[in-house]
Amino acid sequence: MEELKFTPLNDHLDRNTEYIVFASYSVPAHYGHPAAEHTALTRNAALVDRSYKPVLRLSGRDPLGMLNAILTNEVSKTATAGVYAALLNPKGRIETDLRVLKSNQDVLVDIEPEGAVPAREILGRYAPFSRVEVEDLSEGDVPWGILGIYGPNAAELLGGARPAEHETTEIRVGDTPLLAAGVAVPVPGFDLLGPAEDLRVAREHLVQAGAKPAGHDAYETARVAAGIPRFGVDINPENFPAEVGILERAVSFTKGCYPGQETVARMHYRGHPNKTLRRLVIQGPSPEPGQEILQDKNKLAGPASTSIPVGWITSVAPLPVNGKILALGYLSRKADQEAPLFTKEADILLAP
Repeated sequence: MEELKFTPLNDHLDRNTEYIVFASYSVPAHYGHPAAEHTALTRNAALVDRSYKPVLRLSGRDPLGMLNAILTNEVSKTATAGVYAALLNPKGRIETDLRVLKSNQDVLVDIEPEGAVPAREILGRYAPFSRVEVEDLSEGDVPWGILGIYGPNAAELLGGARPAEHETTEIRVGDTPLLAAGVAVPVPGFDLLGPAEDLRVAREHLVQAGAKPAGHDAYETARVAAGIPRFGVDINPENFPAEVGILERAVSFTKGCYPGQETVARMHYRGHPNKTLRRLVIQGPSPEPGQEILQDKNKLAGPASTSIPVGWITSVAPLPVNGKILALGYLSRKADQEAPLFTKEADILLAP
């Protein structure tokens, strides 16, 4: 059994905190009021510990040149501009996705925990040729973390800072200097990056200013509602970018070559993926991830009235949204878009 890990910001803010295991980490599911935390996230300002995501620092001769040779998206040379991108294998399948941010002369990369091993391996493989050093800031005596502050009032609590998505700016939260990165999805706001002890101080300042701590349930519900896939859950190393709905966000069709580019371009311009990730509304009991999505065969071909699988569920929102259970799942290209979809226990509608 894999050892359970704790983020550098993981502590009990109050006695009502309930913890769950998420990507081998112990994280707060909620702090006692999950529905109120989701409301704060979408209508006010909420703080979310996202320090389960490793943060790597790339320094040296030409980290941007190295990244632009291997990423699906182009990293701008502008001093504060970052980007969301993916690392692919030569066949065009996703090894991991990641975010690139700028910090002075250094470049920061943060990854979902399930993508940390391939990211470190690929970046480490190319680094010597580009004279780049790769350092894991999440480990060591002074570990870094990520504290998200999201919601319509987030900018006000940060003194009016408004960096664009993936753009960074240096700010002070109270007397604490941190790096702030603009976030657009799943909820607009900012990610604060820096040493964990500094983030703890900033978190206390922001709580006093009116931000509400929110746990995994609230954030995951917002993610699923927005249709944002997560590597390790909705995306895995068998997927192509076109299947998971990240082409517009993660792929440049005008940049130079990178591993897997030919497959991505061919699928985009000439073909159609065999399956695509879709937003779903569940009518009935909440399904488990991995559960099959079914259709009645006689709606597809032939007279037999037996159900056949046409996809599967990947994520289910922990909390209802406006009384609805939301989910993400893959749907086969062969599925009839007009015929009813269902699991063994619930009906499924395609979300708009």
